[in-house]
Amino acid sequence: MDIGNIAELNTFLVLDAIRSRGHVTRRQLGYDLGLSDASISRIVKRLLAAGLIAEEPGAGAVRGRIPAVLRFIGPPGGVIAVDLGGTRCHGALADLAGGVVIEDFRPAAEGREAVGALLGCIAALEARAAELAMPVRAAVVGIPALIDPATGLATAGPNVHGQGLDLLGMLREHLTLPFEVDNDVNLGALGQAWRGAGRGAHSFVLISLGTGVGGAVMVDGHLIRGRHNAAGEVAYFPARRDETRRPAGFEDVASGTALRARAAELIASGRPSALDAGYAVAGIFAAARDGDEVGCQVVAELIGHVAAAVVGATALVDPERIILDGSIGRALEPWLEDLRAAVTAGVFRPPDIVISTLGPNATVLGAIARALAMVAELDEPPVRRPRGG
Repeated sequence: MDIGNIAELNTFLVLDAIRSRGHVTRRQLGYDLGLSDASISRIVKRLLAAGLIAEEPGAGAVRGRIPAVLRFIGPPGGVIAVDLGGTRCHGALADLAGGVVIEDFRPAAEGREAVGALLGCIAALEARAAELAMPVRAAVVGIPALIDPATGLATAGPNVHGQGLDLLGMLREHLTLPFEVDNDVNLGALGQAWRGAGRGAHSFVLISLGTGVGGAVMVDGHLIRGRHNAAGEVAYFPARRDETRRPAGFEDVASGTALRARAAELIASGRPSALDAGYAVAGIFAAARDGDEVGCQVVAELIGHVAAAVVGATALVDPERIILDGSIGRALEPWLEDLRAAVTAGVFRPPDIVISTLGPNATVLGAIARALAMVAELDEPPVRRPRGG
């Protein structure tokens, strides 16, 4: 069940709703998910044939009929999801209802050292699953880089130091369970479509601003990947550094490193500021909220850069929604109206611009969603082909 088109996404959402609700009728599913009776009937038929759900009589009569209820009966087990970030490795063991059972947090590193952190995280979660008698069925890992479809090697973004890393090969040496590796923001988009601000949207663009900058595009339920798995990589959008007019990419002006460098540059030029030498990016936003001159200028410039990126994405994709995520994206919430105004001035029809409500968990949730879909694929009966011909 590849969560890559609207039909398969709906199938997954129906299965997830049945898992989560325990017992649910077809009518309730259609109402909750906004799907037609025909779509629900088609999806339920497929899930019944796969042995993932059962249908049984309900408790009360409606217009003289007792409505049937659907119940999840898939095999016991769990899945592992890991977000291998630039500074932190966040793993989760989830049951087959999509509920997180236990989490693992540990520092990440660069290159091969990051793989060690990743393997340690997976091993710890597997050990806990064994204690709980919860066989792990699949694992999905999100990384702040791309997997080159031609070579299978990690292809780095501007601020990622994993260029050419054979992560897939290294994982195959250590893991025996089915697994996949994908870009962290692509998985974040699946998390948004499943349980976040993308749910119910026919199209959206996710822009993640943090240690690095990334993006993902969902159109009619399709995650757009592009020829090199690089669709949505807004980090490479052209930008310019204010005052110097030197060319730059969006990540060069909107990442955490860029914001700190810009604040330091303004302070060195003599601008008054309450920021001290040890400030973090969160301190810049706090200073801006307090009216600090440097903090206000850095945030104002950031809004201009983000607005330009949103305008570009809107002109190209015309999405229903733009979702801002990442520590910096979420920190822009107090200035959301300023950003909306800047975007409205530059596009034909502005999209709905919202802040992610999933906190730092979108990638892990998306990895859980994809891992659960892998389990459903593994449990589907083989297709019987007609004889002869």
